[in-house]
Amino acid sequence: MTTGQTIQFFVTIAVLLSIYSFKWALQFQYLRVQNKKKPGHWSDYYKRNFIYKKDPQWWKESLLLFPLLFPVPMTGKEKEDAWLTKIKRTNIVMYFALIILLLTGIYFAKLPANPY
Repeated sequence: MTTGQTIQFFVTIAVLLSIYSFKWALQFQYLRVQNKKKPGHWSDYYKRNFIYKKDPQWWKESLLLFPLLFPVPMTGKEKEDAWLTKIKRTNIVMYFALIILLLTGIYFAKLPANPY
């Protein structure tokens, strides 16, 4: 594995983790909205800024609320569906990042071992 391949791999993994982490924050805000609370800011998830009594429980639930390969069902409620749409869009971005990781991995695997 060359230096370029290693850098590309770690950069892509860092991007995927940051997107997934942002998805957790969105899911945390969704749980607040679902329970008829104000969503707050997405950084509340990272700061653990728990302003409601059930926030610690929602923080834990938000980790695995909508797994990546499963559909995100719409509820028919306008406020909740707005958050679910954001979560769906985040999933789509993650799919594209995974595709890029896969394609670059294939590209680097097909490169000649010693081009000079």
